[in-house]
Amino acid sequence: MSRLGAIVPVLNPDIGTQQLVDLAVDAEACGYDAAYMPEAWARDALTLTTAFALATSRIEIGTAVITIPTRTPAVTAMAAATIDDLSGGRFTLGLGMGHQRTTTCWHGLEYEPKLGWLREYVDIVRRIHTREQMDYHGEWLRCTDYRLAFEPCRRRLPIYLAALRLGTMRLAGEVADGVFMYFAPPEYIRKGIAAMNEGLERAGRDPAAFDRAVMIPAWVTDDTARARDVARTQVAWYSNLTFYNTMFREAGFEDEADRLRDAWAKVKAADPEMKEWLALSDCGTAELVSDELVEAVAVFGSADECRAKIEGYRALGVDTPIVFPYGVYADGQQAFEGYARTLAGCAP
Repeated sequence: MSRLGAIVPVLNPDIGTQQLVDLAVDAEACGYDAAYMPEAWARDALTLTTAFALATSRIEIGTAVITIPTRTPAVTAMAAATIDDLSGGRFTLGLGMGHQRTTTCWHGLEYEPKLGWLREYVDIVRRIHTREQMDYHGEWLRCTDYRLAFEPCRRRLPIYLAALRLGTMRLAGEVADGVFMYFAPPEYIRKGIAAMNEGLERAGRDPAAFDRAVMIPAWVTDDTARARDVARTQVAWYSNLTFYNTMFREAGFEDEADRLRDAWAKVKAADPEMKEWLALSDCGTAELVSDELVEAVAVFGSADECRAKIEGYRALGVDTPIVFPYGVYADGQQAFEGYARTLAGCAP
């Protein structure tokens, strides 16, 4: 595979819903192979992906990713089959376990990030898409007395798993069609791809049919110092989530990961509700993130520099680098133009 994907960034509160759709249209016009929508606490990923389907004609579209603890497999399977039908077979279903805070606080649900749960979830979605009469009783999930009431566009649409832990990457190699990694340093990407290949071999699957994708924060800008500091803040923010902190640690940044973990523990002790967390504040932890870690996970600079760095991911074994525009802008229009400039600058 030799593909290039784009993320439509959702968390800027000033950018409009139609502008997000327009970014997907821009990605198609720039020659990207896929445009993906993440799920956070802003606009709904499945609704926007449906809008992408109706506004584009060639580019693959998908979620990167939606969280499984907040949706039953049947609900997800119906939504995926519907969007795939609308798009003429261009939809990719990206799934992830999410995080404890988002599951328990926002939705009031229990959170148990078990690989068995994820495996069963994928299995049920697959079976529903084949229009099987469901009588599924797993260790974690069940689905009975159900059959999809229309013939889907495809009986096997691509399913990718968000994976930060090596065990999830092995599982993806066994049951999924690809993996989405994010904020992954090169050393961890190498370990991850080895784990994916273990899963592929275990399941007797063709490695060439599996997509190893990495979402890469990117900013085409002349102000590299500012871009580095903004990325530093993002790394610090994500490090309060256990899965990311562990990934940074296992990628060789042990001291930083430990200091960040301890710093976030103090933040949580002082403010158990983490009021600043939703505002993407680093809560004073960014100073603990080194330039080395920042430059291991983000690309910034001129368009030529960004393209060269993104292409460098292929040497690690990545099939699909995915450009994830970031940046800080004065208003929504400037954000839209900045994200579009980054997508155009990093385009194939």
